[in-house]
Amino acid sequence: MTVTIARLGSLATLALALSAPASALDEIVGERGWVQVDYVEDGACRAEVRTNGQFYRIAQQGLQPGERVDFHLQNSNVRPVEYRFVANADGAWREFYVPFLWHRDGGTVIVALDSASCSQSLSFDWRRRQVD
Repeated sequence: MTVTIARLGSLATLALALSAPASALDEIVGERGWVQVDYVEDGACRAEVRTNGQFYRIAQQGLQPGERVDFHLQNSNVRPVEYRFVANADGAWREFYVPFLWHRDGGTVIVALDSASCSQSLSFDWRRRQVD
């Protein structure tokens, strides 16, 4: 009986953690306290951007394992970054991005994610870090 109650408690905790948008899609950045700057959920698909103030981690989950994702990132008026990612066995992928531009002190990054399962958009503002 005690084992059953413990299992039910563990399952409830897991279900709560998976349903909350504040839980990081990437455990490493979540454990290190990276701040979520954008989040979108569409059916089973979830995507987010988190930052430590210098680096940004873009992550998506809820895809089919092996599903291809067209990734399009636009930072100001600079030539867009375009990749094709493949979801891992858990139906997820993650990527770091550093939005530094020599001629800018900051800007807005727009990310478009398109796959057979979902189409999602994220955006975030960034500022160049001042070093004293």
